[in-house]
Amino acid sequence: MRMFKKVCVKKNSGVALVTTIFMMLILIPATIWLLSFLDNQLQLVNKEKQIKIATGIANDVIVDYMRQFSQNYYEGHYDLSVLSRPEYFYDQGFSSVTVVPNAQQHTVYIESVGAYAKDKNNILVDRKVSALIKFISDMTDYGTYINGSFTISASNVTYYGKWWITGDLSITGSNVNFMGGPVIVGGRISGGTGCKIYGNLYYGGSSKGNVTVYGNTYNFYPSGMVYPTIKETFYIANSNYKITTDRTLKFEAYPSSSAFLIVGTTITVPIVESGMIILGENVNLTVYGTVKGRVTVVTTNTSSTKGKIIVGLYNTEANLLYYNPLTGGTTTYSYYGNSFAGIASNGITFQGKTTSTTKDLIACGAFFDRSSSNINAVGASGKKFVLYGSRNKPISLSGFSSVELIYDQYLNESPPHGLPERPILVNLDVR
Repeated sequence: MRMFKKVCVKKNSGVALVTTIFMMLILIPATIWLLSFLDNQLQLVNKEKQIKIATGIANDVIVDYMRQFSQNYYEGHYDLSVLSRPEYFYDQGFSSVTVVPNAQQHTVYIESVGAYAKDKNNILVDRKVSALIKFISDMTDYGTYINGSFTISASNVTYYGKWWITGDLSITGSNVNFMGGPVIVGGRISGGTGCKIYGNLYYGGSSKGNVTVYGNTYNFYPSGMVYPTIKETFYIANSNYKITTDRTLKFEAYPSSSAFLIVGTTITVPIVESGMIILGENVNLTVYGTVKGRVTVVTTNTSSTKGKIIVGLYNTEANLLYYNPLTGGTTTYSYYGNSFAGIASNGITFQGKTTSTTKDLIACGAFFDRSSSNINAVGASGKKFVLYGSRNKPISLSGFSSVELIYDQYLNESPPHGLPERPILVNLDVR
């Protein structure tokens, strides 16, 4: 009996030993694998943390530029002395940046590098973020942009280009069409029998009236809409030519040059190739002719009778057009890099009639009237007024039998010189 028990004990001990060895053969490699796995996971977590920090550092550079551009719509967009940045150092790394401004294309390309490192000679992770920023002026981006409420009383009329009204829109006419959209209305829309919008509609009020929308309808006013403001001190400081007496300016264009003639004098002023600002201080200016280059005419006033811009008829010549380099003649669109803006402090008049002459009138450009009155268009029965471009006020018609308001989509690509422009992030790439 005792012998039997001893044999059983030996057998049980052997089984236990084999089992222990077997378990060790499994557990030890498994433990080693688990520890290795956990170490790899920890390294991956650390790596992801480093990548996230490096990417964040690089992104901060782009955010800093967008903040800078948003604070000043007039200056510092293409000047390398303003855009350059030294290497910035943080607790966990540093950033560096390369900037390529293009004043002709109105873009800035930015490539920022964020590095996770204890010092510059021991970079653990780096990430590059590239961004293309395009500058666009609301004065050229919208065919009609009005700060306040607006009433459309005409019937059977078609408007082209984007519309932006900060207040209410009242449509008392019928069969009014908007082509190209979007139409952005800060308040409510009333009326609109037979009105159609071929594009998207945004409105912030309680009603969109009897408007049919062939696009999407959004019952909110988009955030970040800031109506353009004119910084008079900028134009005073940056004008290329100053006029202090009421004058008429005739723009003249040739294959190899362009200028404006001060009518009634022998003075001819060349157009600056990089863009030109003509400033009329407390004067009224009349402009017509053929524009070659990017030109902005600005008036200021200290007298209630000064500060006006009159576009059009002088003797027998009337139109304000752009030079066409292919034909040597004229065109109504700014796609050849020629553009015009008229910024008046005290009223804009499109003049197709004088005491002795009446004409059809074609005017091209972006027009901004800082006065409290509407823009005026004065003509004669049987004559037509056509505006290619944009305007910030309703146009009060007198005499013209017909009017056409046609948006110039190419003004965004070649805007007149010196307009306020907002930054738009058109491309962002992380690698």
